[in-house]
Amino acid sequence: MTRINPLTWWSAGINLAGALAVAYGLWRAAPVVSPWVTALALVGLVAWVIRTLVAATRGGTDPVPPTGVQAPAAQARTSPPSGRASLLAIGLLAVMTIAGSLTAVPTRGVGVALLVVAVMTVTSDPQTPLPVFGGVAVVGALGIALGAALAQAGATGTAGSEVDVLGFAGIVAALVLCVIAGLGRRAQRVLLIERERASAEALRAQATAARVALARDLHDVLAHSLGGLVVQLDAAEALLVAGDAGRAAERVTAARRLAVNGLEEAREAVRALREPAEQPGSDTAAPVAPDELEVRIRALVTGEKSARLDVAGVPRSVPAALAEALIRAVQEGLSNARKHAPGAEVRVGLIWHPDRVECTIENPAPAAPAQDRGLVATGGGLGLRGVRERFAALGGTARAGLVPDPSTGSGTGGGAGARSDRFELRVEAPA
Repeated sequence: MTRINPLTWWSAGINLAGALAVAYGLWRAAPVVSPWVTALALVGLVAWVIRTLVAATRGGTDPVPPTGVQAPAAQARTSPPSGRASLLAIGLLAVMTIAGSLTAVPTRGVGVALLVVAVMTVTSDPQTPLPVFGGVAVVGALGIALGAALAQAGATGTAGSEVDVLGFAGIVAALVLCVIAGLGRRAQRVLLIERERASAEALRAQATAARVALARDLHDVLAHSLGGLVVQLDAAEALLVAGDAGRAAERVTAARRLAVNGLEEAREAVRALREPAEQPGSDTAAPVAPDELEVRIRALVTGEKSARLDVAGVPRSVPAALAEALIRAVQEGLSNARKHAPGAEVRVGLIWHPDRVECTIENPAPAAPAQDRGLVATGGGLGLRGVRERFAALGGTARAGLVPDPSTGSGTGGGAGARSDRFELRVEAPA
């Protein structure tokens, strides 16, 4: 890909100063070289100036084509050039290469500046294929040799009638050095591109992780609070149909309490977006005492009529992120039991091991598939997925599925044994 890379006005000024120095050298050498040498060098000089001005008017900085997230302006600067722009870039580089190489020896090294700029420009661009900048270097070397032959033959004026061997070697060395320098700059630009790509990927991963965490929190809030609301309102409706207004009012009161708690949890989720470092689940939050963790879990269990909590082992303080994950796991287990086994007994176990903490939420599996009620239809597996993600981030595990009830048999066969299966959500993490 051949293009005219954008330059800052500072870089353009340096290029124009170099062009002015070359113009002065040509003015001094004009009386002793052939007119065609001076004319060819001036044509190459004009191409250099045009290329510099075009690059400066395009604006921008170093022409590094970033990948990933970039501004529209950067995309415009690094987009593939149009056919007309490519022809202009190729034409200017060709003129500079030919003029610089043919006039390098006759002008005693003055014209080599044109060749050096052309070769450096092509070689240092990461988007230029190897055959292109290799071809430019070869053309430059051949042009230098042809210019030296013309000078030796006396076709370039009195200044080049005798070729200086040391001067010729210096010109060739300048070509080799500019190729090496261009390749070094090319490697630096490629490294910068890779760093920008890695930075863009890291930003994208952070944004994805934040979005997933937000979706997880919102799901937990909605699944627990709104699911409980549906259960309470269904019960209130049934009691009203049966004519028991008093108990129906109790259910409505419980529904109102769930709605208030859900709103408070929603506010906490929104607050976590604004001040994530101060939230309970953040890495910088203070550890949670065992009494506080048990109180929060027991409050969830107490809100379910047929649930109970069993604690075993020696409790201890845990990181805030682990406490939040345990609470969310209990919420998810209770919500699943409420949806798929309404009214069944739910057992929540909090077990403290010497090196880890384990939590289980169990409820009997229904003997038949639950009817397609509105609450059941809301299940999409995202809650269990969120629990697994939370504990995986903490170095723990989360498993969910049917297990046989040891008190009634394996539960793997047909008949009554199949109805003894229990659905279990088991989570654990180092603590």
